[in-house]
Amino acid sequence: MELEPSQIEKKEFGLSLRGYNQKEVDQFLIEVGKNYRELIEERRVLLGELEKLKKERELHLSKEKRIEEALISAQRSAELINESSQERAKLIVKEAEIKAKEVVKKDEEKLKRLDDEIEKLERQKRLFIAKLKSLIETHSELLNFYEEKPEEEKVEKPIKKKV
Repeated sequence: MELEPSQIEKKEFGLSLRGYNQKEVDQFLIEVGKNYRELIEERRVLLGELEKLKKERELHLSKEKRIEEALISAQRSAELINESSQERAKLIVKEAEIKAKEVVKKDEEKLKRLDDEIEKLERQKRLFIAKLKSLIETHSELLNFYEEKPEEEKVEKPIKKKV
């Protein structure tokens, strides 16, 4: 079950004789809900960026494939040209290969940058998840700490007698 910020903020606990300070608990839940909402938004933005980078990567891979196909097509065309024009065709192919290599090199560099960015975003995602788990664990430990305080540290409210 995925926890929503509103569930945290609206969570109500039962009251007991030596219970927690309700205002502190309510304020704490509001703060946790606010932090959780911010983390969810940050995650949404990062996932959006990751998706955008993946699409860009696919576009560049497709472009590289088209360039390779164009190069193969140019090579086939050169083979069909008669002997007198073969030297010219070879020159054209050579220039196309050089240009294609330059484009491929640029695309590979951009692809590397995109891969690095994807890796960075995935590291950020893992860090985000670790921070969120740590936050939840810290708050859980804090609640456990207050639940386990010795009796003499707990403050009891005096019982009022009705007259």
